[in-house]
Amino acid sequence: MPSALRIVAVTCAALLLGAMLSGCGTTGAENASQMDKSLPRSHARLQIHREGVVGAAVPARILIDGREVASLGVGGSTVLDVPAGSRKIVVDSWGHPNVYTLPLAAKPGTLYKLEVSVRGEAFVAGMFGLVGMMVEAAANENGGSFQIRVVDSQPLRR
Repeated sequence: MPSALRIVAVTCAALLLGAMLSGCGTTGAENASQMDKSLPRSHARLQIHREGVVGAAVPARILIDGREVASLGVGGSTVLDVPAGSRKIVVDSWGHPNVYTLPLAAKPGTLYKLEVSVRGEAFVAGMFGLVGMMVEAAANENGGSFQIRVVDSQPLRR
């Protein structure tokens, strides 16, 4: 009988490890080669990178103007060109009822470096289970498991 318990324990450990590692990489195509291409005059370039190790089991889904553009695991990144002007960038995940929204007034010919990270408030609330997440979601209009911010913006050399 002890060998049956050992098999169950090893199986559970393997499944847990697999679940934890499932969000570790970019779940969408990483396209760093986009940085080498010329940028259309009426567009801005976004370079989005996910930081940290907390929340590794959950990918961060990125939407721009309502269209999903990436699903990033820890260390994942993506590069994309967007039309200049007012953009609505949203980051969310399947495990939280809220989303985090970043309005961006994208200037043509500009490179914006964006960083996605876990929101500390959401992480602490998650330790109290579904009730904690619901309370935190009710308290924060701009919430969710992740946040996104502009860490740098600079004109692109043509």
